[in-house]
Amino acid sequence: MNLHDRLDDLAGEMAGTDLAGLRQRVDRTSRRLRTRRTLAASAAGVAVAVALTGGAALLKVRHEDTRPDVAPAVSATPSLPSSLPPSLPPSAPSSSPSSAPPSPAAAIPGALSFLTLKAGKAIELHRYAGGTPQTVNFGTATGEDMYATPSPDGTRLAINTSPDRDRIAPGDLVVATSGGARHVVAKNVRWDGGNTVVWTPDGSALVAGGVRYDVATGAAHPLPDRPQYLAYSPSGVTTAYLFQGNDLKVSTEGAGATRTVPVTGLDECERTAGCPTSVQAVSDSGLLVALGNVNSDPSHVYRTVVVYNTVKRMRLQLGAFEHVWFRPDGGLVVVTATEVKVLDQALKVTHTYPLPAHDPAAVMFYRA
Repeated sequence: MNLHDRLDDLAGEMAGTDLAGLRQRVDRTSRRLRTRRTLAASAAGVAVAVALTGGAALLKVRHEDTRPDVAPAVSATPSLPSSLPPSLPPSAPSSSPSSAPPSPAAAIPGALSFLTLKAGKAIELHRYAGGTPQTVNFGTATGEDMYATPSPDGTRLAINTSPDRDRIAPGDLVVATSGGARHVVAKNVRWDGGNTVVWTPDGSALVAGGVRYDVATGAAHPLPDRPQYLAYSPSGVTTAYLFQGNDLKVSTEGAGATRTVPVTGLDECERTAGCPTSVQAVSDSGLLVALGNVNSDPSHVYRTVVVYNTVKRMRLQLGAFEHVWFRPDGGLVVVTATEVKVLDQALKVTHTYPLPAHDPAAVMFYRA
């Protein structure tokens, strides 16, 4: 059958069809299909917009919630693979205090003091305590003033004097108050090396030349071993001092007998006149002591060269420092040439402060 014959047959079949109705049905079907396509396209657009907006919001929230002390969350979305292996969580960002700006010097915990003692000059104690810089004047230094140390509260000054420095002659043990008023606690008191005066933690007595003196009455009580370079722990429960030779003695209240601790095997034993036995500080537990080099002349040693574990008989690796003191919480205060660092019990630096400007000749003290 050719095309002409097929068209004739189709025309015959359509002869009774309502063409107007058929056209209306076709038009309605066409409109419904266009509407569905439009709605589908709109829905797809909304889904894309939501996905994009939601992603941006997620990124914004994560950016704003990021904290330096919290490790960022690991996405579990397969399409966002981590650069780390699945079994390893991302490391937390470094929280090293050295990366943060130093805090103001006045915020140094405890009391950091600088004492200037020069004959004919004002005796000044520059003290940073409780966030407040203070300066206390104790009058004018005399030519006989050899050594001085502030009381625990910084209001008084204990001074060793000597009528003849060259002969290392014993002299008066004096307490000066703000403004310069002095009273003599004892006479003929040694002041050389480790015999220099030390305050008891409560400020009621002084120890010098191996003798304990009551500040108010001057009553004298010789101590066993005649300790030199005596140091009290922050809470006053432990003492450490040079006993003899390369031996220290460490005693803690309620801990039983006093321990004898030899200090040998350190590099300083070979490089200097002897092993570092000039006790500068001791921890409350008695585990750690800060030691200065042994001195071979009558001058007093102030600087710390090693922090020594009295049980393991080994030094702590703390980097370069000039002074180290201990805190009641078991932490340390480490002073370098430019900074004051506070360390926790794990020896992690928690705070760093700039070292306050001071007279290079001033002696540094610290009270926790």
